[in-house]
Amino acid sequence: MSVTLYSSYWRSFGAVIFTSSQNWVVPLGVYKIKVLAIGGGGGGGGGYSSTYVGGGGGSGAIAYAEIVVTPGQELQIVIGAGGSGGTGGASPTAGGNGGSTYIQMPINDGYQHSPIQASGGYGGGAASSSANGAGGSGGPGANSWPELGMYGITSAFTLAYYAVSGNGASGQNGANTPGLAPSFNASAPIPYGFPNAGGAGEYGGGGGGGGVNANGNPGANGILIIWWGD
Repeated sequence: MSVTLYSSYWRSFGAVIFTSSQNWVVPLGVYKIKVLAIGGGGGGGGGYSSTYVGGGGGSGAIAYAEIVVTPGQELQIVIGAGGSGGTGGASPTAGGNGGSTYIQMPINDGYQHSPIQASGGYGGGAASSSANGAGGSGGPGANSWPELGMYGITSAFTLAYYAVSGNGASGQNGANTPGLAPSFNASAPIPYGFPNAGGAGEYGGGGGGGGVNANGNPGANGILIIWWGD
């Protein structure tokens, strides 16, 4: 799903929020966009049948980029899915990892350029007959920069780039995302004009670990926000 928050007649100001994967066409008059992406949260691990609980999932990373685009250009938006919850019981399973949220820019040069990518959080560990499951790690911000071997060279399109690792889970509780705030990192302030997209806990958070003999909870899906004109 996508929601257009505002767009003028000349398309000089606007914002779109994506909560599901889809293609998006750059509006007329738009030559630079600002993007904030959050990866999917990790799922919680399953609890053991009679004693111990599963670990919570880690949250997705957050990445921000300013990207050069062309009016009419079609961008492929991919939203990272939350990881699945682990199964509880006599042989519990770990939670699944969250998926990455990113943009692909198809260009006729043999590459799929990806100017932004936010990694998903890791799933929580399964409980055992002797211990609770470990909490999952947050999605690594260092790996949120697009990998050249997979997505092609991006420096010609990415003007600025910052990434913050997701939060790791503590015990059974799933981790919240670092925050959808005007400044999600003191060294990387988000420019004026960032749209209100709701609470950070709604996107990219880790799922809680399962209680005794219970399944873990799935992680929350990621989100990607595009805005322009400020």
